[in-house]
Amino acid sequence: MMRVSWRSLRFQIMAITVVLLLIPVLLLLYDLIFATKSEEAMISSLEERLGSLLHKQVVPGLKETLQKKLGDEKFINLDPESQASYLQASFTEVTGPLVPNHPGVRFGLYLPDSNQIFVQGFLHEYRQLSPQESRERERRILNEANSGLMAVVASRRPLARLTTSLNDETFEYLTPLIIDGRLVAVAWVDERLHPIFAQSRYFRLISRYVTLFVFFACTGGVLFLVHNLVRSVNQIKEGLGHLEKDLNHLLPDLPGEAGQIARAINRMARSIAEKEKLEEQLHRSERLAALGRLVTGIAHELRNPISVVKTIIQVMEQDLRDVHDIRQYTDIIKEQIDRQNRIIQELLDFGRPTKNFVHPASVNSLLDKVLTFTTPLLRQHQVQLTVEKDPDIPLIEVDGERIKQVFVNLILNAVQAMPDGGRLTIKTYADNNHVHIRFSDTGPGIASEEISRIFDPFYTTRKDGTGLGLSISHQIVASHGGNIDVTSSEKGATFTVCLPIMDPTGGANHGTNNSNH
Repeated sequence: MMRVSWRSLRFQIMAITVVLLLIPVLLLLYDLIFATKSEEAMISSLEERLGSLLHKQVVPGLKETLQKKLGDEKFINLDPESQASYLQASFTEVTGPLVPNHPGVRFGLYLPDSNQIFVQGFLHEYRQLSPQESRERERRILNEANSGLMAVVASRRPLARLTTSLNDETFEYLTPLIIDGRLVAVAWVDERLHPIFAQSRYFRLISRYVTLFVFFACTGGVLFLVHNLVRSVNQIKEGLGHLEKDLNHLLPDLPGEAGQIARAINRMARSIAEKEKLEEQLHRSERLAALGRLVTGIAHELRNPISVVKTIIQVMEQDLRDVHDIRQYTDIIKEQIDRQNRIIQELLDFGRPTKNFVHPASVNSLLDKVLTFTTPLLRQHQVQLTVEKDPDIPLIEVDGERIKQVFVNLILNAVQAMPDGGRLTIKTYADNNHVHIRFSDTGPGIASEEISRIFDPFYTTRKDGTGLGLSISHQIVASHGGNIDVTSSEKGATFTVCLPIMDPTGGANHGTNNSNH
């Protein structure tokens, strides 16, 4: 069973989510279970008390008093004004004694035929009102109670409800007054609730909205947090998948803790890539050193018999000069001997590099000298040349002839990569510590699996190549304390030679000893 630590991100998110969602849920439960039940109990008590007052005292008293006043006369036979007068007098007589005994209770009588209203008692402690103020008060009360009155007139049934009057909570109980089977009036009793109750209801209403808002806000916040977390985790997971195939494919920059993790992974990837690069350089140096010793021995052994063959050919030309077409055959043999001598010399240069004779030199000047005799070759192969030279580039301490050999090899390599023509761009520039010479062609580029091998000796993709040109160039640059970087795409390959700038104190930033790379 998996254990979850309180320090883990998973536990913290779960705890925060539970707390944030539990608070509004508890508030809603309190409001629904306790507050609502206490409110219902109080309203039920009010309904019972006011209903009893209305049904047991007001309505029976009205009917009894009205009957006494009418005597043998029928109420329905009276004209509307007389009916209103009798009802008003009876209502005043019945409710008058009740008002002092029920402070804060208001009694009312509504006549639907004449749309008149009579009121006894006050919800608040008021001063004595003038006739004009009394009429204004009755008009306002009629407007406030109108919906309840119309409901009772239409249904002819009692109605109990909570209303708001002058920012007060009021409970009113209304009942129809029926005489001889006809609804002649609506009697009601209302009482102002304690201000604490009104404030409590208002507070609960606000708290419900706030609770719902907090609930949805917390839910949205948690969903947003989880969404961002999942997205960051997916980005890191995808980035690790790419890093597994290519250490140079770094993770994107992310916000928050996920960004710190991504940056830590990127630093680790760069460290691993640098370590692998150094290990590859070390292994290559070891292989080249061992191979150089082998090649040097083989080249010496090959040079002696080749020299003997060349001497014999020269003797044959003298002794057999009268033989027909002998010159034709000896020229072919000497051509092949010279070719083998060049290959053997390359092997010796590779296996036993000579000491660098360094002196201050300008990269731009060395490049101009190389282009002097390579430009016709570029025109011959329909290669357009673009040169971008930094005029303020500093001097470097190098063996000029050997660096020119590197430039020639890289130019020839670019020409061979563009057999049908193209463009070669050469650019020189400098940074704080190094001078850079960049050679960019528009050939088909170099396959990713071949880039790591192009500087290996005898590795070539051309049928007539020896595979030593780039190896020797790499060896020469390394012996000067520099390096050659290679990048490739579908638009071509770029070789960048990096050489250290000359030390202002008079020396170079590297040694001049022999190097087997």
